Amino acid sequence: MLVDEILESAESIPDPYTRALTYAKIGEILAGRRDSRYKKAFVSAFESLNEIDDPVILLRATLGIAYHLGKAGLKPYRKVFTKAIEESKTLPPSVRDEILTMAVRYLLALEDTGGAITVALEISDKKLMQETLTMVIKSTSKAIERGSIKSAYKLRRLKLALEYLEDEPYRSKGFLELAKALISLGSYESAFNAVKEINSPEWARIAFKELTFRLSKSGVIERYIDAFKVLAEEFSSRFGSNYEVELATAFVLAGKPEIALGIFRSHENSVEEITYAALEAIEKNPSIVSELVKHLGENEIEEVGRALLNWILDHPSPSFKHIVVAILKKNPPEALFVKAARYYTLIGEVEVSREIAAVIKDPRLRSLILADVARNYLKEGKLDEAIDVALEVKDRHYTSLLMSEILIKALESGEG
Repeated sequence: MLVDEILESAESIPDPYTRALTYAKIGEILAGRRDSRYKKAFVSAFESLNEIDDPVILLRATLGIAYHLGKAGLKPYRKVFTKAIEESKTLPPSVRDEILTMAVRYLLALEDTGGAITVALEISDKKLMQETLTMVIKSTSKAIERGSIKSAYKLRRLKLALEYLEDEPYRSKGFLELAKALISLGSYESAFNAVKEINSPEWARIAFKELTFRLSKSGVIERYIDAFKVLAEEFSSRFGSNYEVELATAFVLAGKPEIALGIFRSHENSVEEITYAALEAIEKNPSIVSELVKHLGENEIEEVGRALLNWILDHPSPSFKHIVVAILKKNPPEALFVKAARYYTLIGEVEVSREIAAVIKDPRLRSLILADVARNYLKEGKLDEAIDVALEVKDRHYTSLLMSEILIKALESGEG
C-alpha cells in the first residue's frame, strides 16, 4: 500500500521537471525490487514531460529519465538517450553542447563507454569536446582499474577515444590514463610505450611519478629500472630539461638507494631532493626507507631524518619502527632523538622513551622527553610512575608544570 500512496503523492509535486525525475527514481527503485509497478512510475515520468515548455529543461528531464531507466537495467534507456540527442539538434550549438556533455556524464555513470564516446564526438566546441573525451578516458581507465569484467572492450574504447585527442594537455592526459589502465592489466611494457607518447613536459613528470608509484605498488619496479633510464633520457632529450630527480626517485622506490644517492649527490640541492624522495618512499613503499637511511651521509641525516620523523609522528604506527631505529643508528642531532622518543611514547613503548632520555646530554631536551613520558603515565593513571619520572626532570619550568598536573590528577582520582 505504501508504494501506491507514494506514486499518488508524487503527482502533487508542482514542478513537472522535479516530478518527472522523482517518478523516474521511484521506477528505478521498484524495478530493482522486481515490483511491476515500476512501469507505472516510468509512464508517469514521461507524462510529466508534457507539462515542460522550456526545450532545454525538457531535454534535461528526458536525459534524467533515460539515466534511471539504465540504472534499472531496462534496455529502452538507449532509445530515450538517442531521441534526446536527436532533438537537441534544434538548439544553438553552445546550448546543445551543454546537453551533450550532460548526456555523456549520465552514460559514463551507466558504464556505457561506447555511447559516451559517440555523444562526445557530436560536441561542436573542439576544446569542450576534448575535455569531455578526456573525462570519458579517465572514467574508463578507473573502471578497468576496478577490474571491470569488460576490461578488454573498455580498453579498446579508451584507445578509440584517444584517437580524437589532438591538442595538449588533453592528449597527454589521455595517454597517462591509458598507461594506468595498462598497468592494472599487467601490461607494463605497453604502459611505458603509452607514456612515451606524452608531449607535455609537465605531464611527462606527472606520468613518471605515476609509473614509479604504480610499479612500486605492484612490486615489479626493480624489473623496469632500465626502462626508466630510457624514458628519462628520452624525456630529457625531447623537452630539454633534466629528469634525473624522477629517475633517482624511481631507484629509491626500487630499493636501490646507493644508485639513487649517486644521482642526487651530483646536484647542488641534493639534500632537498633526497628528502623529497624519502617522503615519496615512506608513502609509497615504506619497507625500503630504512635501507635508504642507512646510506645517508652526516650532512644528509639531519634534514632527511627530521622530515621522516615529522611524517611518522603524523602517522604513528609500530610498522615504522624500523625507520626510526635506522635514523637513531646514524647518531643524528639530539633534537631528532626527542622526536624518536615522542614516537615511542605514542605507540605505547614508554620505557624505550625513558631509555632514549637517559642518553641525551642536553638538559632541556632530556626534560622534554621525560615530561612527555610523565604526562603519558598520568593519562594512564599511573601516578607513582609519573612522580618518579617528574623527579628526574632537571628543568625547573617543566618540573613545576608536571608537579602541578600530578597534584591535580591525584586530587581528581582520590576519594577525599
